[in-house]
Amino acid sequence: MKFTLLAAAAVLVASPAFADCRSDAQVQSQRVRAATQTLNDQANAPMADQCRTGMGLIAEAKRLNAIRQNCQAELQLTAQDLQQAQQRIQAADQEYAARCGG
Repeated sequence: MKFTLLAAAAVLVASPAFADCRSDAQVQSQRVRAATQTLNDQANAPMADQCRTGMGLIAEAKRLNAIRQNCQAELQLTAQDLQQAQQRIQAADQEYAARCGG
């Protein structure tokens, strides 16, 4: 689970933010980074803790992706950028469901 979540988060956080959406995207990127770091720190934690953190990371990644979709032009993102991010989030959701239950 950790690998897929981290990969999804890394792609979402790496995208540049511009124009009026800059602040929202930057704040949300910081939240994704914090959740990613927390998951990294829990490598040896019980699975229940990892699942709880993973669920939070996915939620933060979804919020960032929503900002990116709403600000696509201002953030200079292509439809392919958004589609790839969405696919990574879906993969993380599926892995979460498989490891942690729905």
